[in-house]
Amino acid sequence: MLNKRKAMLGWLVWTIAKPIAKRTVKSKAKGAPRSPKTGVVAAVAAAAGALLFWRKRKGDDSIPS
Repeated sequence: MLNKRKAMLGWLVWTIAKPIAKRTVKSKAKGAPRSPKTGVVAAVAAAAGALLFWRKRKGDDSIPS
């Protein structure tokens, strides 16, 4: 359960960290050339995650004795 102090602290951290993260991403994106390998790796990782999820969900239909 959240209390006001934790909510305020979370909001404060988010408010401060968001512009810093945006600035960092923009500065890194300007100097770094994009590689097609990144997209391929992301697609393979997404497919593997989907297959693992589907495989676990497929076995949930059995009723324990």
